[in-house]
Amino acid sequence: MKLGITGFIGAALGFYLTKSLYGALIGYFIGSSFDSKPKIGNKRTNPNFDFGKYLMMLTSVVIKADGVTKKSELNFVKNFFVQQFGQEKAAKYVFDLKTYLEQSISVSKVTDIINNNVNQSSKVQMLHYLIGIAVADGEMSNSELSNLQGISKSLRISQQTFLSILAMFNFRKEGGGYNERTQTTSSNGITLSKAYQILGITDSATESEIKKAYRKLAIKYHPDKVAQLGEEFQKGAKEKFQKVQDSYEKIKDSQGIK
Repeated sequence: MKLGITGFIGAALGFYLTKSLYGALIGYFIGSSFDSKPKIGNKRTNPNFDFGKYLMMLTSVVIKADGVTKKSELNFVKNFFVQQFGQEKAAKYVFDLKTYLEQSISVSKVTDIINNNVNQSSKVQMLHYLIGIAVADGEMSNSELSNLQGISKSLRISQQTFLSILAMFNFRKEGGGYNERTQTTSSNGITLSKAYQILGITDSATESEIKKAYRKLAIKYHPDKVAQLGEEFQKGAKEKFQKVQDSYEKIKDSQGIK
């Protein structure tokens, strides 16, 4: 919790009213709640933050990454925004996309604003969506991969998490980029090597390390973490949560873990 002046004012008031340290402590925590900045993905949200605007700015950066604006990418974006924001609001964001594609968008400036208003689990869902744009045509070029890694880093998402999300798309690296093979959520469609990649561990991981990695990701991808982002993001969280579960079961079966 951020240490702010209102926290200390609350502590002073609490002590004055109760004449006890307990009252001062309660007053401090109540006062400090006014110092903390609301973030999307928590119960409290910032009404002045336009989530769709900044998401669309990053969208334009990904679309321009390989120098070609593809119809498959635009269709993916339009469909996502309609599902997420509704037809009317999505139309405005898609209209703005044309402007962003013609501008030089500063990733660092956009992500700074996002980092101050969006929680970590929600940013992971955003990254998954952005990767979805890059692979809408069935493959990912080196320039798109490099671009997405840069955005991921600016969003303060670890390389391990980035690779875990990429593994969920079940890609195989070939030549100059990644080619998509399958996006099934069935445990039968996830190979054992992909299962380890999704959990972010190696095949030499111990039972305790495997369980720890699973618990960590299960919390990170739990749909409740992004409940206030909207139905489409929650759907994406459910898919990733299922893939984490499938990967864990795959590894457990292979090692005979109960």
